[in-house]
Amino acid sequence: MIACLPMYDWPERHGAIDALWARLRDALRDAGFDAPHALTRADDPQSTWLSPDLLLGETCTYPLETALQSRVRYVATPIHDAPGCGAGTYRSVIIASGRGADAAPPVDTGAMLPRSLDGPLAANAPDSMSGYVALERDGAQAGRPFPEPVIWTGSHRASITAVAEGAARLAAVDCVTWQIARAHEPAADRVHVVGWTAERPGLPLVTNTKMTDADIVRLRRAVAAAMPVTVLDRPTER
Repeated sequence: MIACLPMYDWPERHGAIDALWARLRDALRDAGFDAPHALTRADDPQSTWLSPDLLLGETCTYPLETALQSRVRYVATPIHDAPGCGAGTYRSVIIASGRGADAAPPVDTGAMLPRSLDGPLAANAPDSMSGYVALERDGAQAGRPFPEPVIWTGSHRASITAVAEGAARLAAVDCVTWQIARAHEPAADRVHVVGWTAERPGLPLVTNTKMTDADIVRLRRAVAAAMPVTVLDRPTER
């Protein structure tokens, strides 16, 4: 069996992610699963998500809505303590260049879009809920034009750098990643938060489709013994 936790696995956090996996691995083994000793770190996480040997993987909600639908099984959603997170929910910060006071997360579940949505927009990938799709959906709901052009950066970290260096005017960044960036990415000190996307289901944990309903129950109990999680009735927005 294999496992992957790629979504917040920055090089500076490999130790913390490995420690989290050690707790999960031990709990999964106690529950009777053949959990691997170490995580699989692949350049293309989708190949890991779709592996028939996947025991536990972390993915994004948009792929779970689309490319992974019916090709993996939902297990649970981790609960994070970053500003903008709830019990299994998260948002994206919308950042602009320059220093300034950071806009606080909204008190309700809706989006708080900045006064101007002029581009260019730096975005990590077109299938990223936090970096692209969330802003697209929130802008459409508010009747706001989408920022153009879009500069595809390949990662939230690169999007932050693009805004800091003036290559882009705005970027949307997962609020957990933003908390990590504030600790580890110097470019984060040269941008500030000007808005927030709406609250959405957080990044889910999934497994392969061979797992039975009884297996899913055991997986959930094991995961909950190792980290804060919740099981959402609707783990994706759509």
